[in-house]
Amino acid sequence: MSRRADPGPARLLARLRALALALLLAASLAPGAGAQDAPAEVPSAWETTLVRAKARAADPNATTPELEALRDQLLRMRSAAIELEAASAIEVTDVKARLETLGPAPADGATETDEVAQLRAQITAELSASQGPLLEAQDFHRRALAMIRDIDRIVRARFTDGLTRRGPTPLRPAHWWSTIEAVTRNLVAEKQAIAAVWSDPEARGAIQRRVPIDLALASVGIALTFGLRRRLVRWVEAALSRVQNPRAIGPLIALRNFSKLIVPLVGAGLLFAALDPAYLTDPVGKTIFFDLPAFLVAIIAASWLGSSVFAPRLAAYRLAPVSDDEATVGAWLTLACGGLIALHLFLKRYVLVWDLTSAEVATVLFPLVLAGGVLLWQVSRVLRTILRRIEERDRGAPAGERAGAISRSVLEIAQRGTWAIAFLAPLLAAAGFLAAAGYLLYSSILTLALVAAGVVLFDLITTTIGALGVRRDGGTDVAREGLVPVLIGSALIVAGLPVLALIWGARSADIANFWFLIRDGMTYGGMRISPGMILSFVLVFMALYGLSRVLQSLLRNTVLPRTRMDAGGKDALVTGVGYVGFFIASVVAVSSTGIDLTSLAFVAGALSVGIGFGLQNIVSNFVSGIILLVERPIKQGDWIEVGGFSGYVRGISVRSTEIETFDRASVILPNSDLVAGSVLNRTHTGLSGRLQVPVTVGIESDPRQVEAVLLSIAEAYPLVLTDPSPRVLLLELGPDALMFEIRCWLRDVNFSLSAKSDINFTILERFAAEGIRMQPFARDVRLPPDPPPLEDAVPPPATARVQVAKNS
Repeated sequence: MSRRADPGPARLLARLRALALALLLAASLAPGAGAQDAPAEVPSAWETTLVRAKARAADPNATTPELEALRDQLLRMRSAAIELEAASAIEVTDVKARLETLGPAPADGATETDEVAQLRAQITAELSASQGPLLEAQDFHRRALAMIRDIDRIVRARFTDGLTRRGPTPLRPAHWWSTIEAVTRNLVAEKQAIAAVWSDPEARGAIQRRVPIDLALASVGIALTFGLRRRLVRWVEAALSRVQNPRAIGPLIALRNFSKLIVPLVGAGLLFAALDPAYLTDPVGKTIFFDLPAFLVAIIAASWLGSSVFAPRLAAYRLAPVSDDEATVGAWLTLACGGLIALHLFLKRYVLVWDLTSAEVATVLFPLVLAGGVLLWQVSRVLRTILRRIEERDRGAPAGERAGAISRSVLEIAQRGTWAIAFLAPLLAAAGFLAAAGYLLYSSILTLALVAAGVVLFDLITTTIGALGVRRDGGTDVAREGLVPVLIGSALIVAGLPVLALIWGARSADIANFWFLIRDGMTYGGMRISPGMILSFVLVFMALYGLSRVLQSLLRNTVLPRTRMDAGGKDALVTGVGYVGFFIASVVAVSSTGIDLTSLAFVAGALSVGIGFGLQNIVSNFVSGIILLVERPIKQGDWIEVGGFSGYVRGISVRSTEIETFDRASVILPNSDLVAGSVLNRTHTGLSGRLQVPVTVGIESDPRQVEAVLLSIAEAYPLVLTDPSPRVLLLELGPDALMFEIRCWLRDVNFSLSAKSDINFTILERFAAEGIRMQPFARDVRLPPDPPPLEDAVPPPATARVQVAKNS
């Protein structure tokens, strides 16, 4: 049989198995593995492997699996080289530090003591010896990476060439007759091989010895697949149809999925282990206990997806918005797609291994492509029905219950894509591009299956979480609303992306390479950055910063309330502890990763340039905030007036200060404005402050009587201080009024407005009782000149002044 590209399900399953092996291998090579792990490749074997890989890559007869095996070996050696490089770098750094303690080497003509010279020579020799493995590891790392890229390029080129290469068309009648003859010939050969096995006493004895075990396995497999599965599914569906408790829905749905997927998989694996057709020709290589072929997995998975998405007998738990008849059609269509994949895998396993030409292979597989095109066309009709039902439901549904635009767009793209591939795949196969037709057809079916599995898993997880009774205020289901569904959907998408990449042509080596990249990290700016280093940084930083937050809480709630420190001082101390804790946590976290801080010089240089241009305002505000906390010209709780705003300081942060006005509005001012500008702080030195209350009385009033009344009012007010004592001043004399003013000091200037109002109310009451008349204080103003004659009159200017009365 001729070798050819296989982009179908068999290749996907092979890649998944290789991916699992690669992940296990990566775990075995992870840092910190125990002594029982396989020893790392010694540097002496690196060159041999590189030479062999280079020779096989240059050989056009080298098979793709052989190149993939060499690539995996190079990848393992590359990881070992990275570990050796890291260990050697630490040793080189230590030796260099010892050499630097001796100071610079003496200049020409200068000498040093024999002891120092001998020690310098010894350390220099150690440095040369320790740099050898480091340089060797670095050199192999670069060369292996280049070789891995060359192998990837060759494999991808072969894959692309297999898709674009045109083979014989299966429409020629001559190919049909040759295919029939080839299949008949190979069936006769298989029959003869079976007869030869049965004629061999040793093989026949092996078969007879296996009969009891096979009967037991077959009995258990039949009981699980056709007995337990059917009864368990019927019981679960009956329970779901009459369940009343919402908490029981999640476990029942999980049990339904288990009975439709896991139970038949186990039963089919046991049954096939007993009835494997390959046992007839190779009884010695027979699997003893469990064997689950891919084509059985395809059928069982398709049955599970169809019954879960469309649920013909459980309309209340149906995921697709279709009618009962449409649900039945959808379930059977899903099963038919799974049967198509299973038939393709069956032919790959048992038929295409025969000695067939490329024309005969195309003739065998062409009917599957035709059937797949018909099935995809039916799938596009089902998707169009689902899309139409969703649009009809969204017209009358509230905004929160409508399907998202992204969901509708994905469905529309899937519907149009399946419709196009349904016609394109058979045309490509008929024209001789069988590999491209299979690639499009089977990749599309597997992609739809992956999306359907994601929908089923999303519903299962959210239903299970909802069954736990976790709810928010107001009874809102967390599993159906809020952030939980977004997190679950995101996790499923991330988990499905590697599988989607494998379906559409990515290799398991690509996924394994990504895993090695995550584990080993990458070099940037002379530093090696890996997820382990990032995790170490995050954990150390969070731990230390959490301790600083605990210390802040302890100071704020336990220590500082026992002191006589004012509120502003307490706030400044707590904020300063937070700044110091953040700085210490950052430095210790960076040091814990093992990064040489001197290698961050280029970052510091770039940062200084950025500060000089774009970050100067941020740095200025930060420094100003530190000044405010240290010098405390303003502090939390102060009443200040700045920039036309008046209010209380509520908080001083790194960048800005929050001021709450008397209207309960917040004003955010940059710290640099408070440091560089003028600020009126009414409570900087204390809470006491002066209050001025103007009073105007008639000209006939007795000034001394007014003075006595006003002074008694001020002295009687409880917030007015006696030292300094209040005073009443006669400020102005008018033609018909006298203007007095009460000047007194309040214990708390924050109550100045209410104090002024209370004093004014008392003045009105006392003046009424004493017979003192209040009088507006009139001021003389300039009036415009006499108007001109009417014929020359012009409108008066807009700035004409009028008489103003002062009433306060």
